Amino acid sequence: MPRIAVIIPAYNRAGVIGRAIDSVLGQDFVDFEIIVVDDGSSDGTAAVARGYSDPRVRLVELGRNRGANAARNAGIEAATAPLLAFLDSDDSYLQHKLATVAAEFDARPELEVLVDSFVKQCCPESKKPRVERRNPRIAGNAEFERCLFSRELWKPTSAISCTREAALRAGLFDESVVRRQDMDFLIRLAKVANCGAIDEILWVKGWSADGISASDQFVASTLAIVERHPQYLGTPDYRVGVAKDLTRHVLQLLKARRYGQARSDIKLMIGGLGAGLTGLLLALGARELARKRRLKRRRGSAEGGAAALAKARRTA
Repeated sequence: MPRIAVIIPAYNRAGVIGRAIDSVLGQDFVDFEIIVVDDGSSDGTAAVARGYSDPRVRLVELGRNRGANAARNAGIEAATAPLLAFLDSDDSYLQHKLATVAAEFDARPELEVLVDSFVKQCCPESKKPRVERRNPRIAGNAEFERCLFSRELWKPTSAISCTREAALRAGLFDESVVRRQDMDFLIRLAKVANCGAIDEILWVKGWSADGISASDQFVASTLAIVERHPQYLGTPDYRVGVAKDLTRHVLQLLKARRYGQARSDIKLMIGGLGAGLTGLLLALGARELARKRRLKRRRGSAEGGAAALAKARRTA
């Protein structure tokens, strides 16, 4: 029985799925199985996976397109390993990903869910081609939930590792959720399993123009999360996370001059939350984002001053 099952859902990803698989095969930890779940692709994705001769690469074919969460659940059901790691088809692991994950679970026998850190590749128009998404080190569920809801935890699906038993206990991925499935899954995991996070960067999040995160379902999916998990709005420390998310989304649309989409999404917020609460959340989000910008500028000024002082000392 392998130690870790790496589950890769894929739909029409023939051009990138090989990179994801190769990043797992290139690990300095060898006790794993790779389960590629082809979600009804029509572009040869399954053929790419089938072309690997390594017996650790397995292919599960769903036959028709059922969505990424259904594909992940099929991978979980097919897994023989007690520990699961997820990898989206346009992402890739760094060489030490699985060794680090295995070591964390070995060092903390109570641990059942782990969220790690990563580098994000940005869209071609971005000023920074790559940015770090480094999480705090967390060793308890109370802090994990607070960071999760207040949006202090970066948690794409490829950052998640968990025991198969915990995933089953949480009810697997909800196949009706189109976007923010990572957050919904982690909220449910945090209710039934011991969760933690680490600051080691272990993988690279790729950018794809047709990826789920590039879709226009953000507000609808956020409202669905709020409806499923009332504590998101009911707890003041958590509510700021909703406020930041919705405000940042509207500001990004306005910056991109997508004014029609911004109006439609604000109407959707009002329809789901009411005009009063929508206004309060957008105001709270604007204040919080402005506060974070001020803190970032101060930190940058302090670091710049420290660097200038150190240079002056070296040249004195």
